[in-house]
Amino acid sequence: MDKEAMIDAISKHEVFKDIELKSVSRIGEIIEYKTVKKNNFLFGIGDQPNLIYLLLKGSLTLRFPDNSKLELEQGELIGEIGLLNGDFRLGTLIANEDSELISICGTRIFDRDYISPEASLSIVRKLGKRVTNYLKSTQQTSTKELISKGESEYLEFKSTLRWNLKANRKDPKISHAILKTIAAFINSQGGILLVGVSDEGNVLGLDSDQFENHDKILLFLTSIIKSQLGTLHIENLHFHIEQINNRSVLRVDVQGGQEPCYLSTDKLDHFYIRTGPSTTDLRLSKVYDYIKKRFRIN
Repeated sequence: MDKEAMIDAISKHEVFKDIELKSVSRIGEIIEYKTVKKNNFLFGIGDQPNLIYLLLKGSLTLRFPDNSKLELEQGELIGEIGLLNGDFRLGTLIANEDSELISICGTRIFDRDYISPEASLSIVRKLGKRVTNYLKSTQQTSTKELISKGESEYLEFKSTLRWNLKANRKDPKISHAILKTIAAFINSQGGILLVGVSDEGNVLGLDSDQFENHDKILLFLTSIIKSQLGTLHIENLHFHIEQINNRSVLRVDVQGGQEPCYLSTDKLDHFYIRTGPSTTDLRLSKVYDYIKKRFRIN
């Protein structure tokens, strides 16, 4: 696709259609045509938001750490939240099929050498309005709603944090299973772990774990994460206890990590990933290739 065709496509989008012709023409200096193959990533959580994209053909999914997602179709603009935030990407953008896009340099779009101050202000206002409308139309999925949907690649239920219900005693294997799930979410694309919920989605509560209070539960979880997963990954986790049907449920929101996460057990390190609704201990022969692709390590 040549520059003229790309400029024409951009000028028809609501964010750019009302700015003066001169500025639209100058945008041609900061855009590029891009293709992305099915299942490939355009950006991941924590990446620098240097570009925004106009989707010309195909479809994309923007996945967030709280398990919510946004489906994007032809003609939509993507990446404005990160651009306005100016810090890092808040989600992961994946191609559902082979797709074609126009990338727009997010730094130069506000440079007076390329775009007039009046045009930049118009673009900022329209981008801000789009973000505000999006936030008004969506909200974080409630825990109760998540339970109703059942387990998935991004959601797992655990009955207890440390108590073996069949043996009626504390069992390190139960806590180990919790850590396996957390590590797998970190090494994949994130997800949510709910403790106090059975595999069938029945809310059991946390009483069986026999902690003195909720603070003790959170301290216990923090301690085993630090000792077996490492302090590096604490920043990827957000957990709290809430009441569902008058019973306590521990919710752990896990962001996909920027570094590989290993679970230390008996002086051995294990590398877990999510494969559908399951947690998989990846074979050593496959770990390097997975890490190289997932974490973009050369």
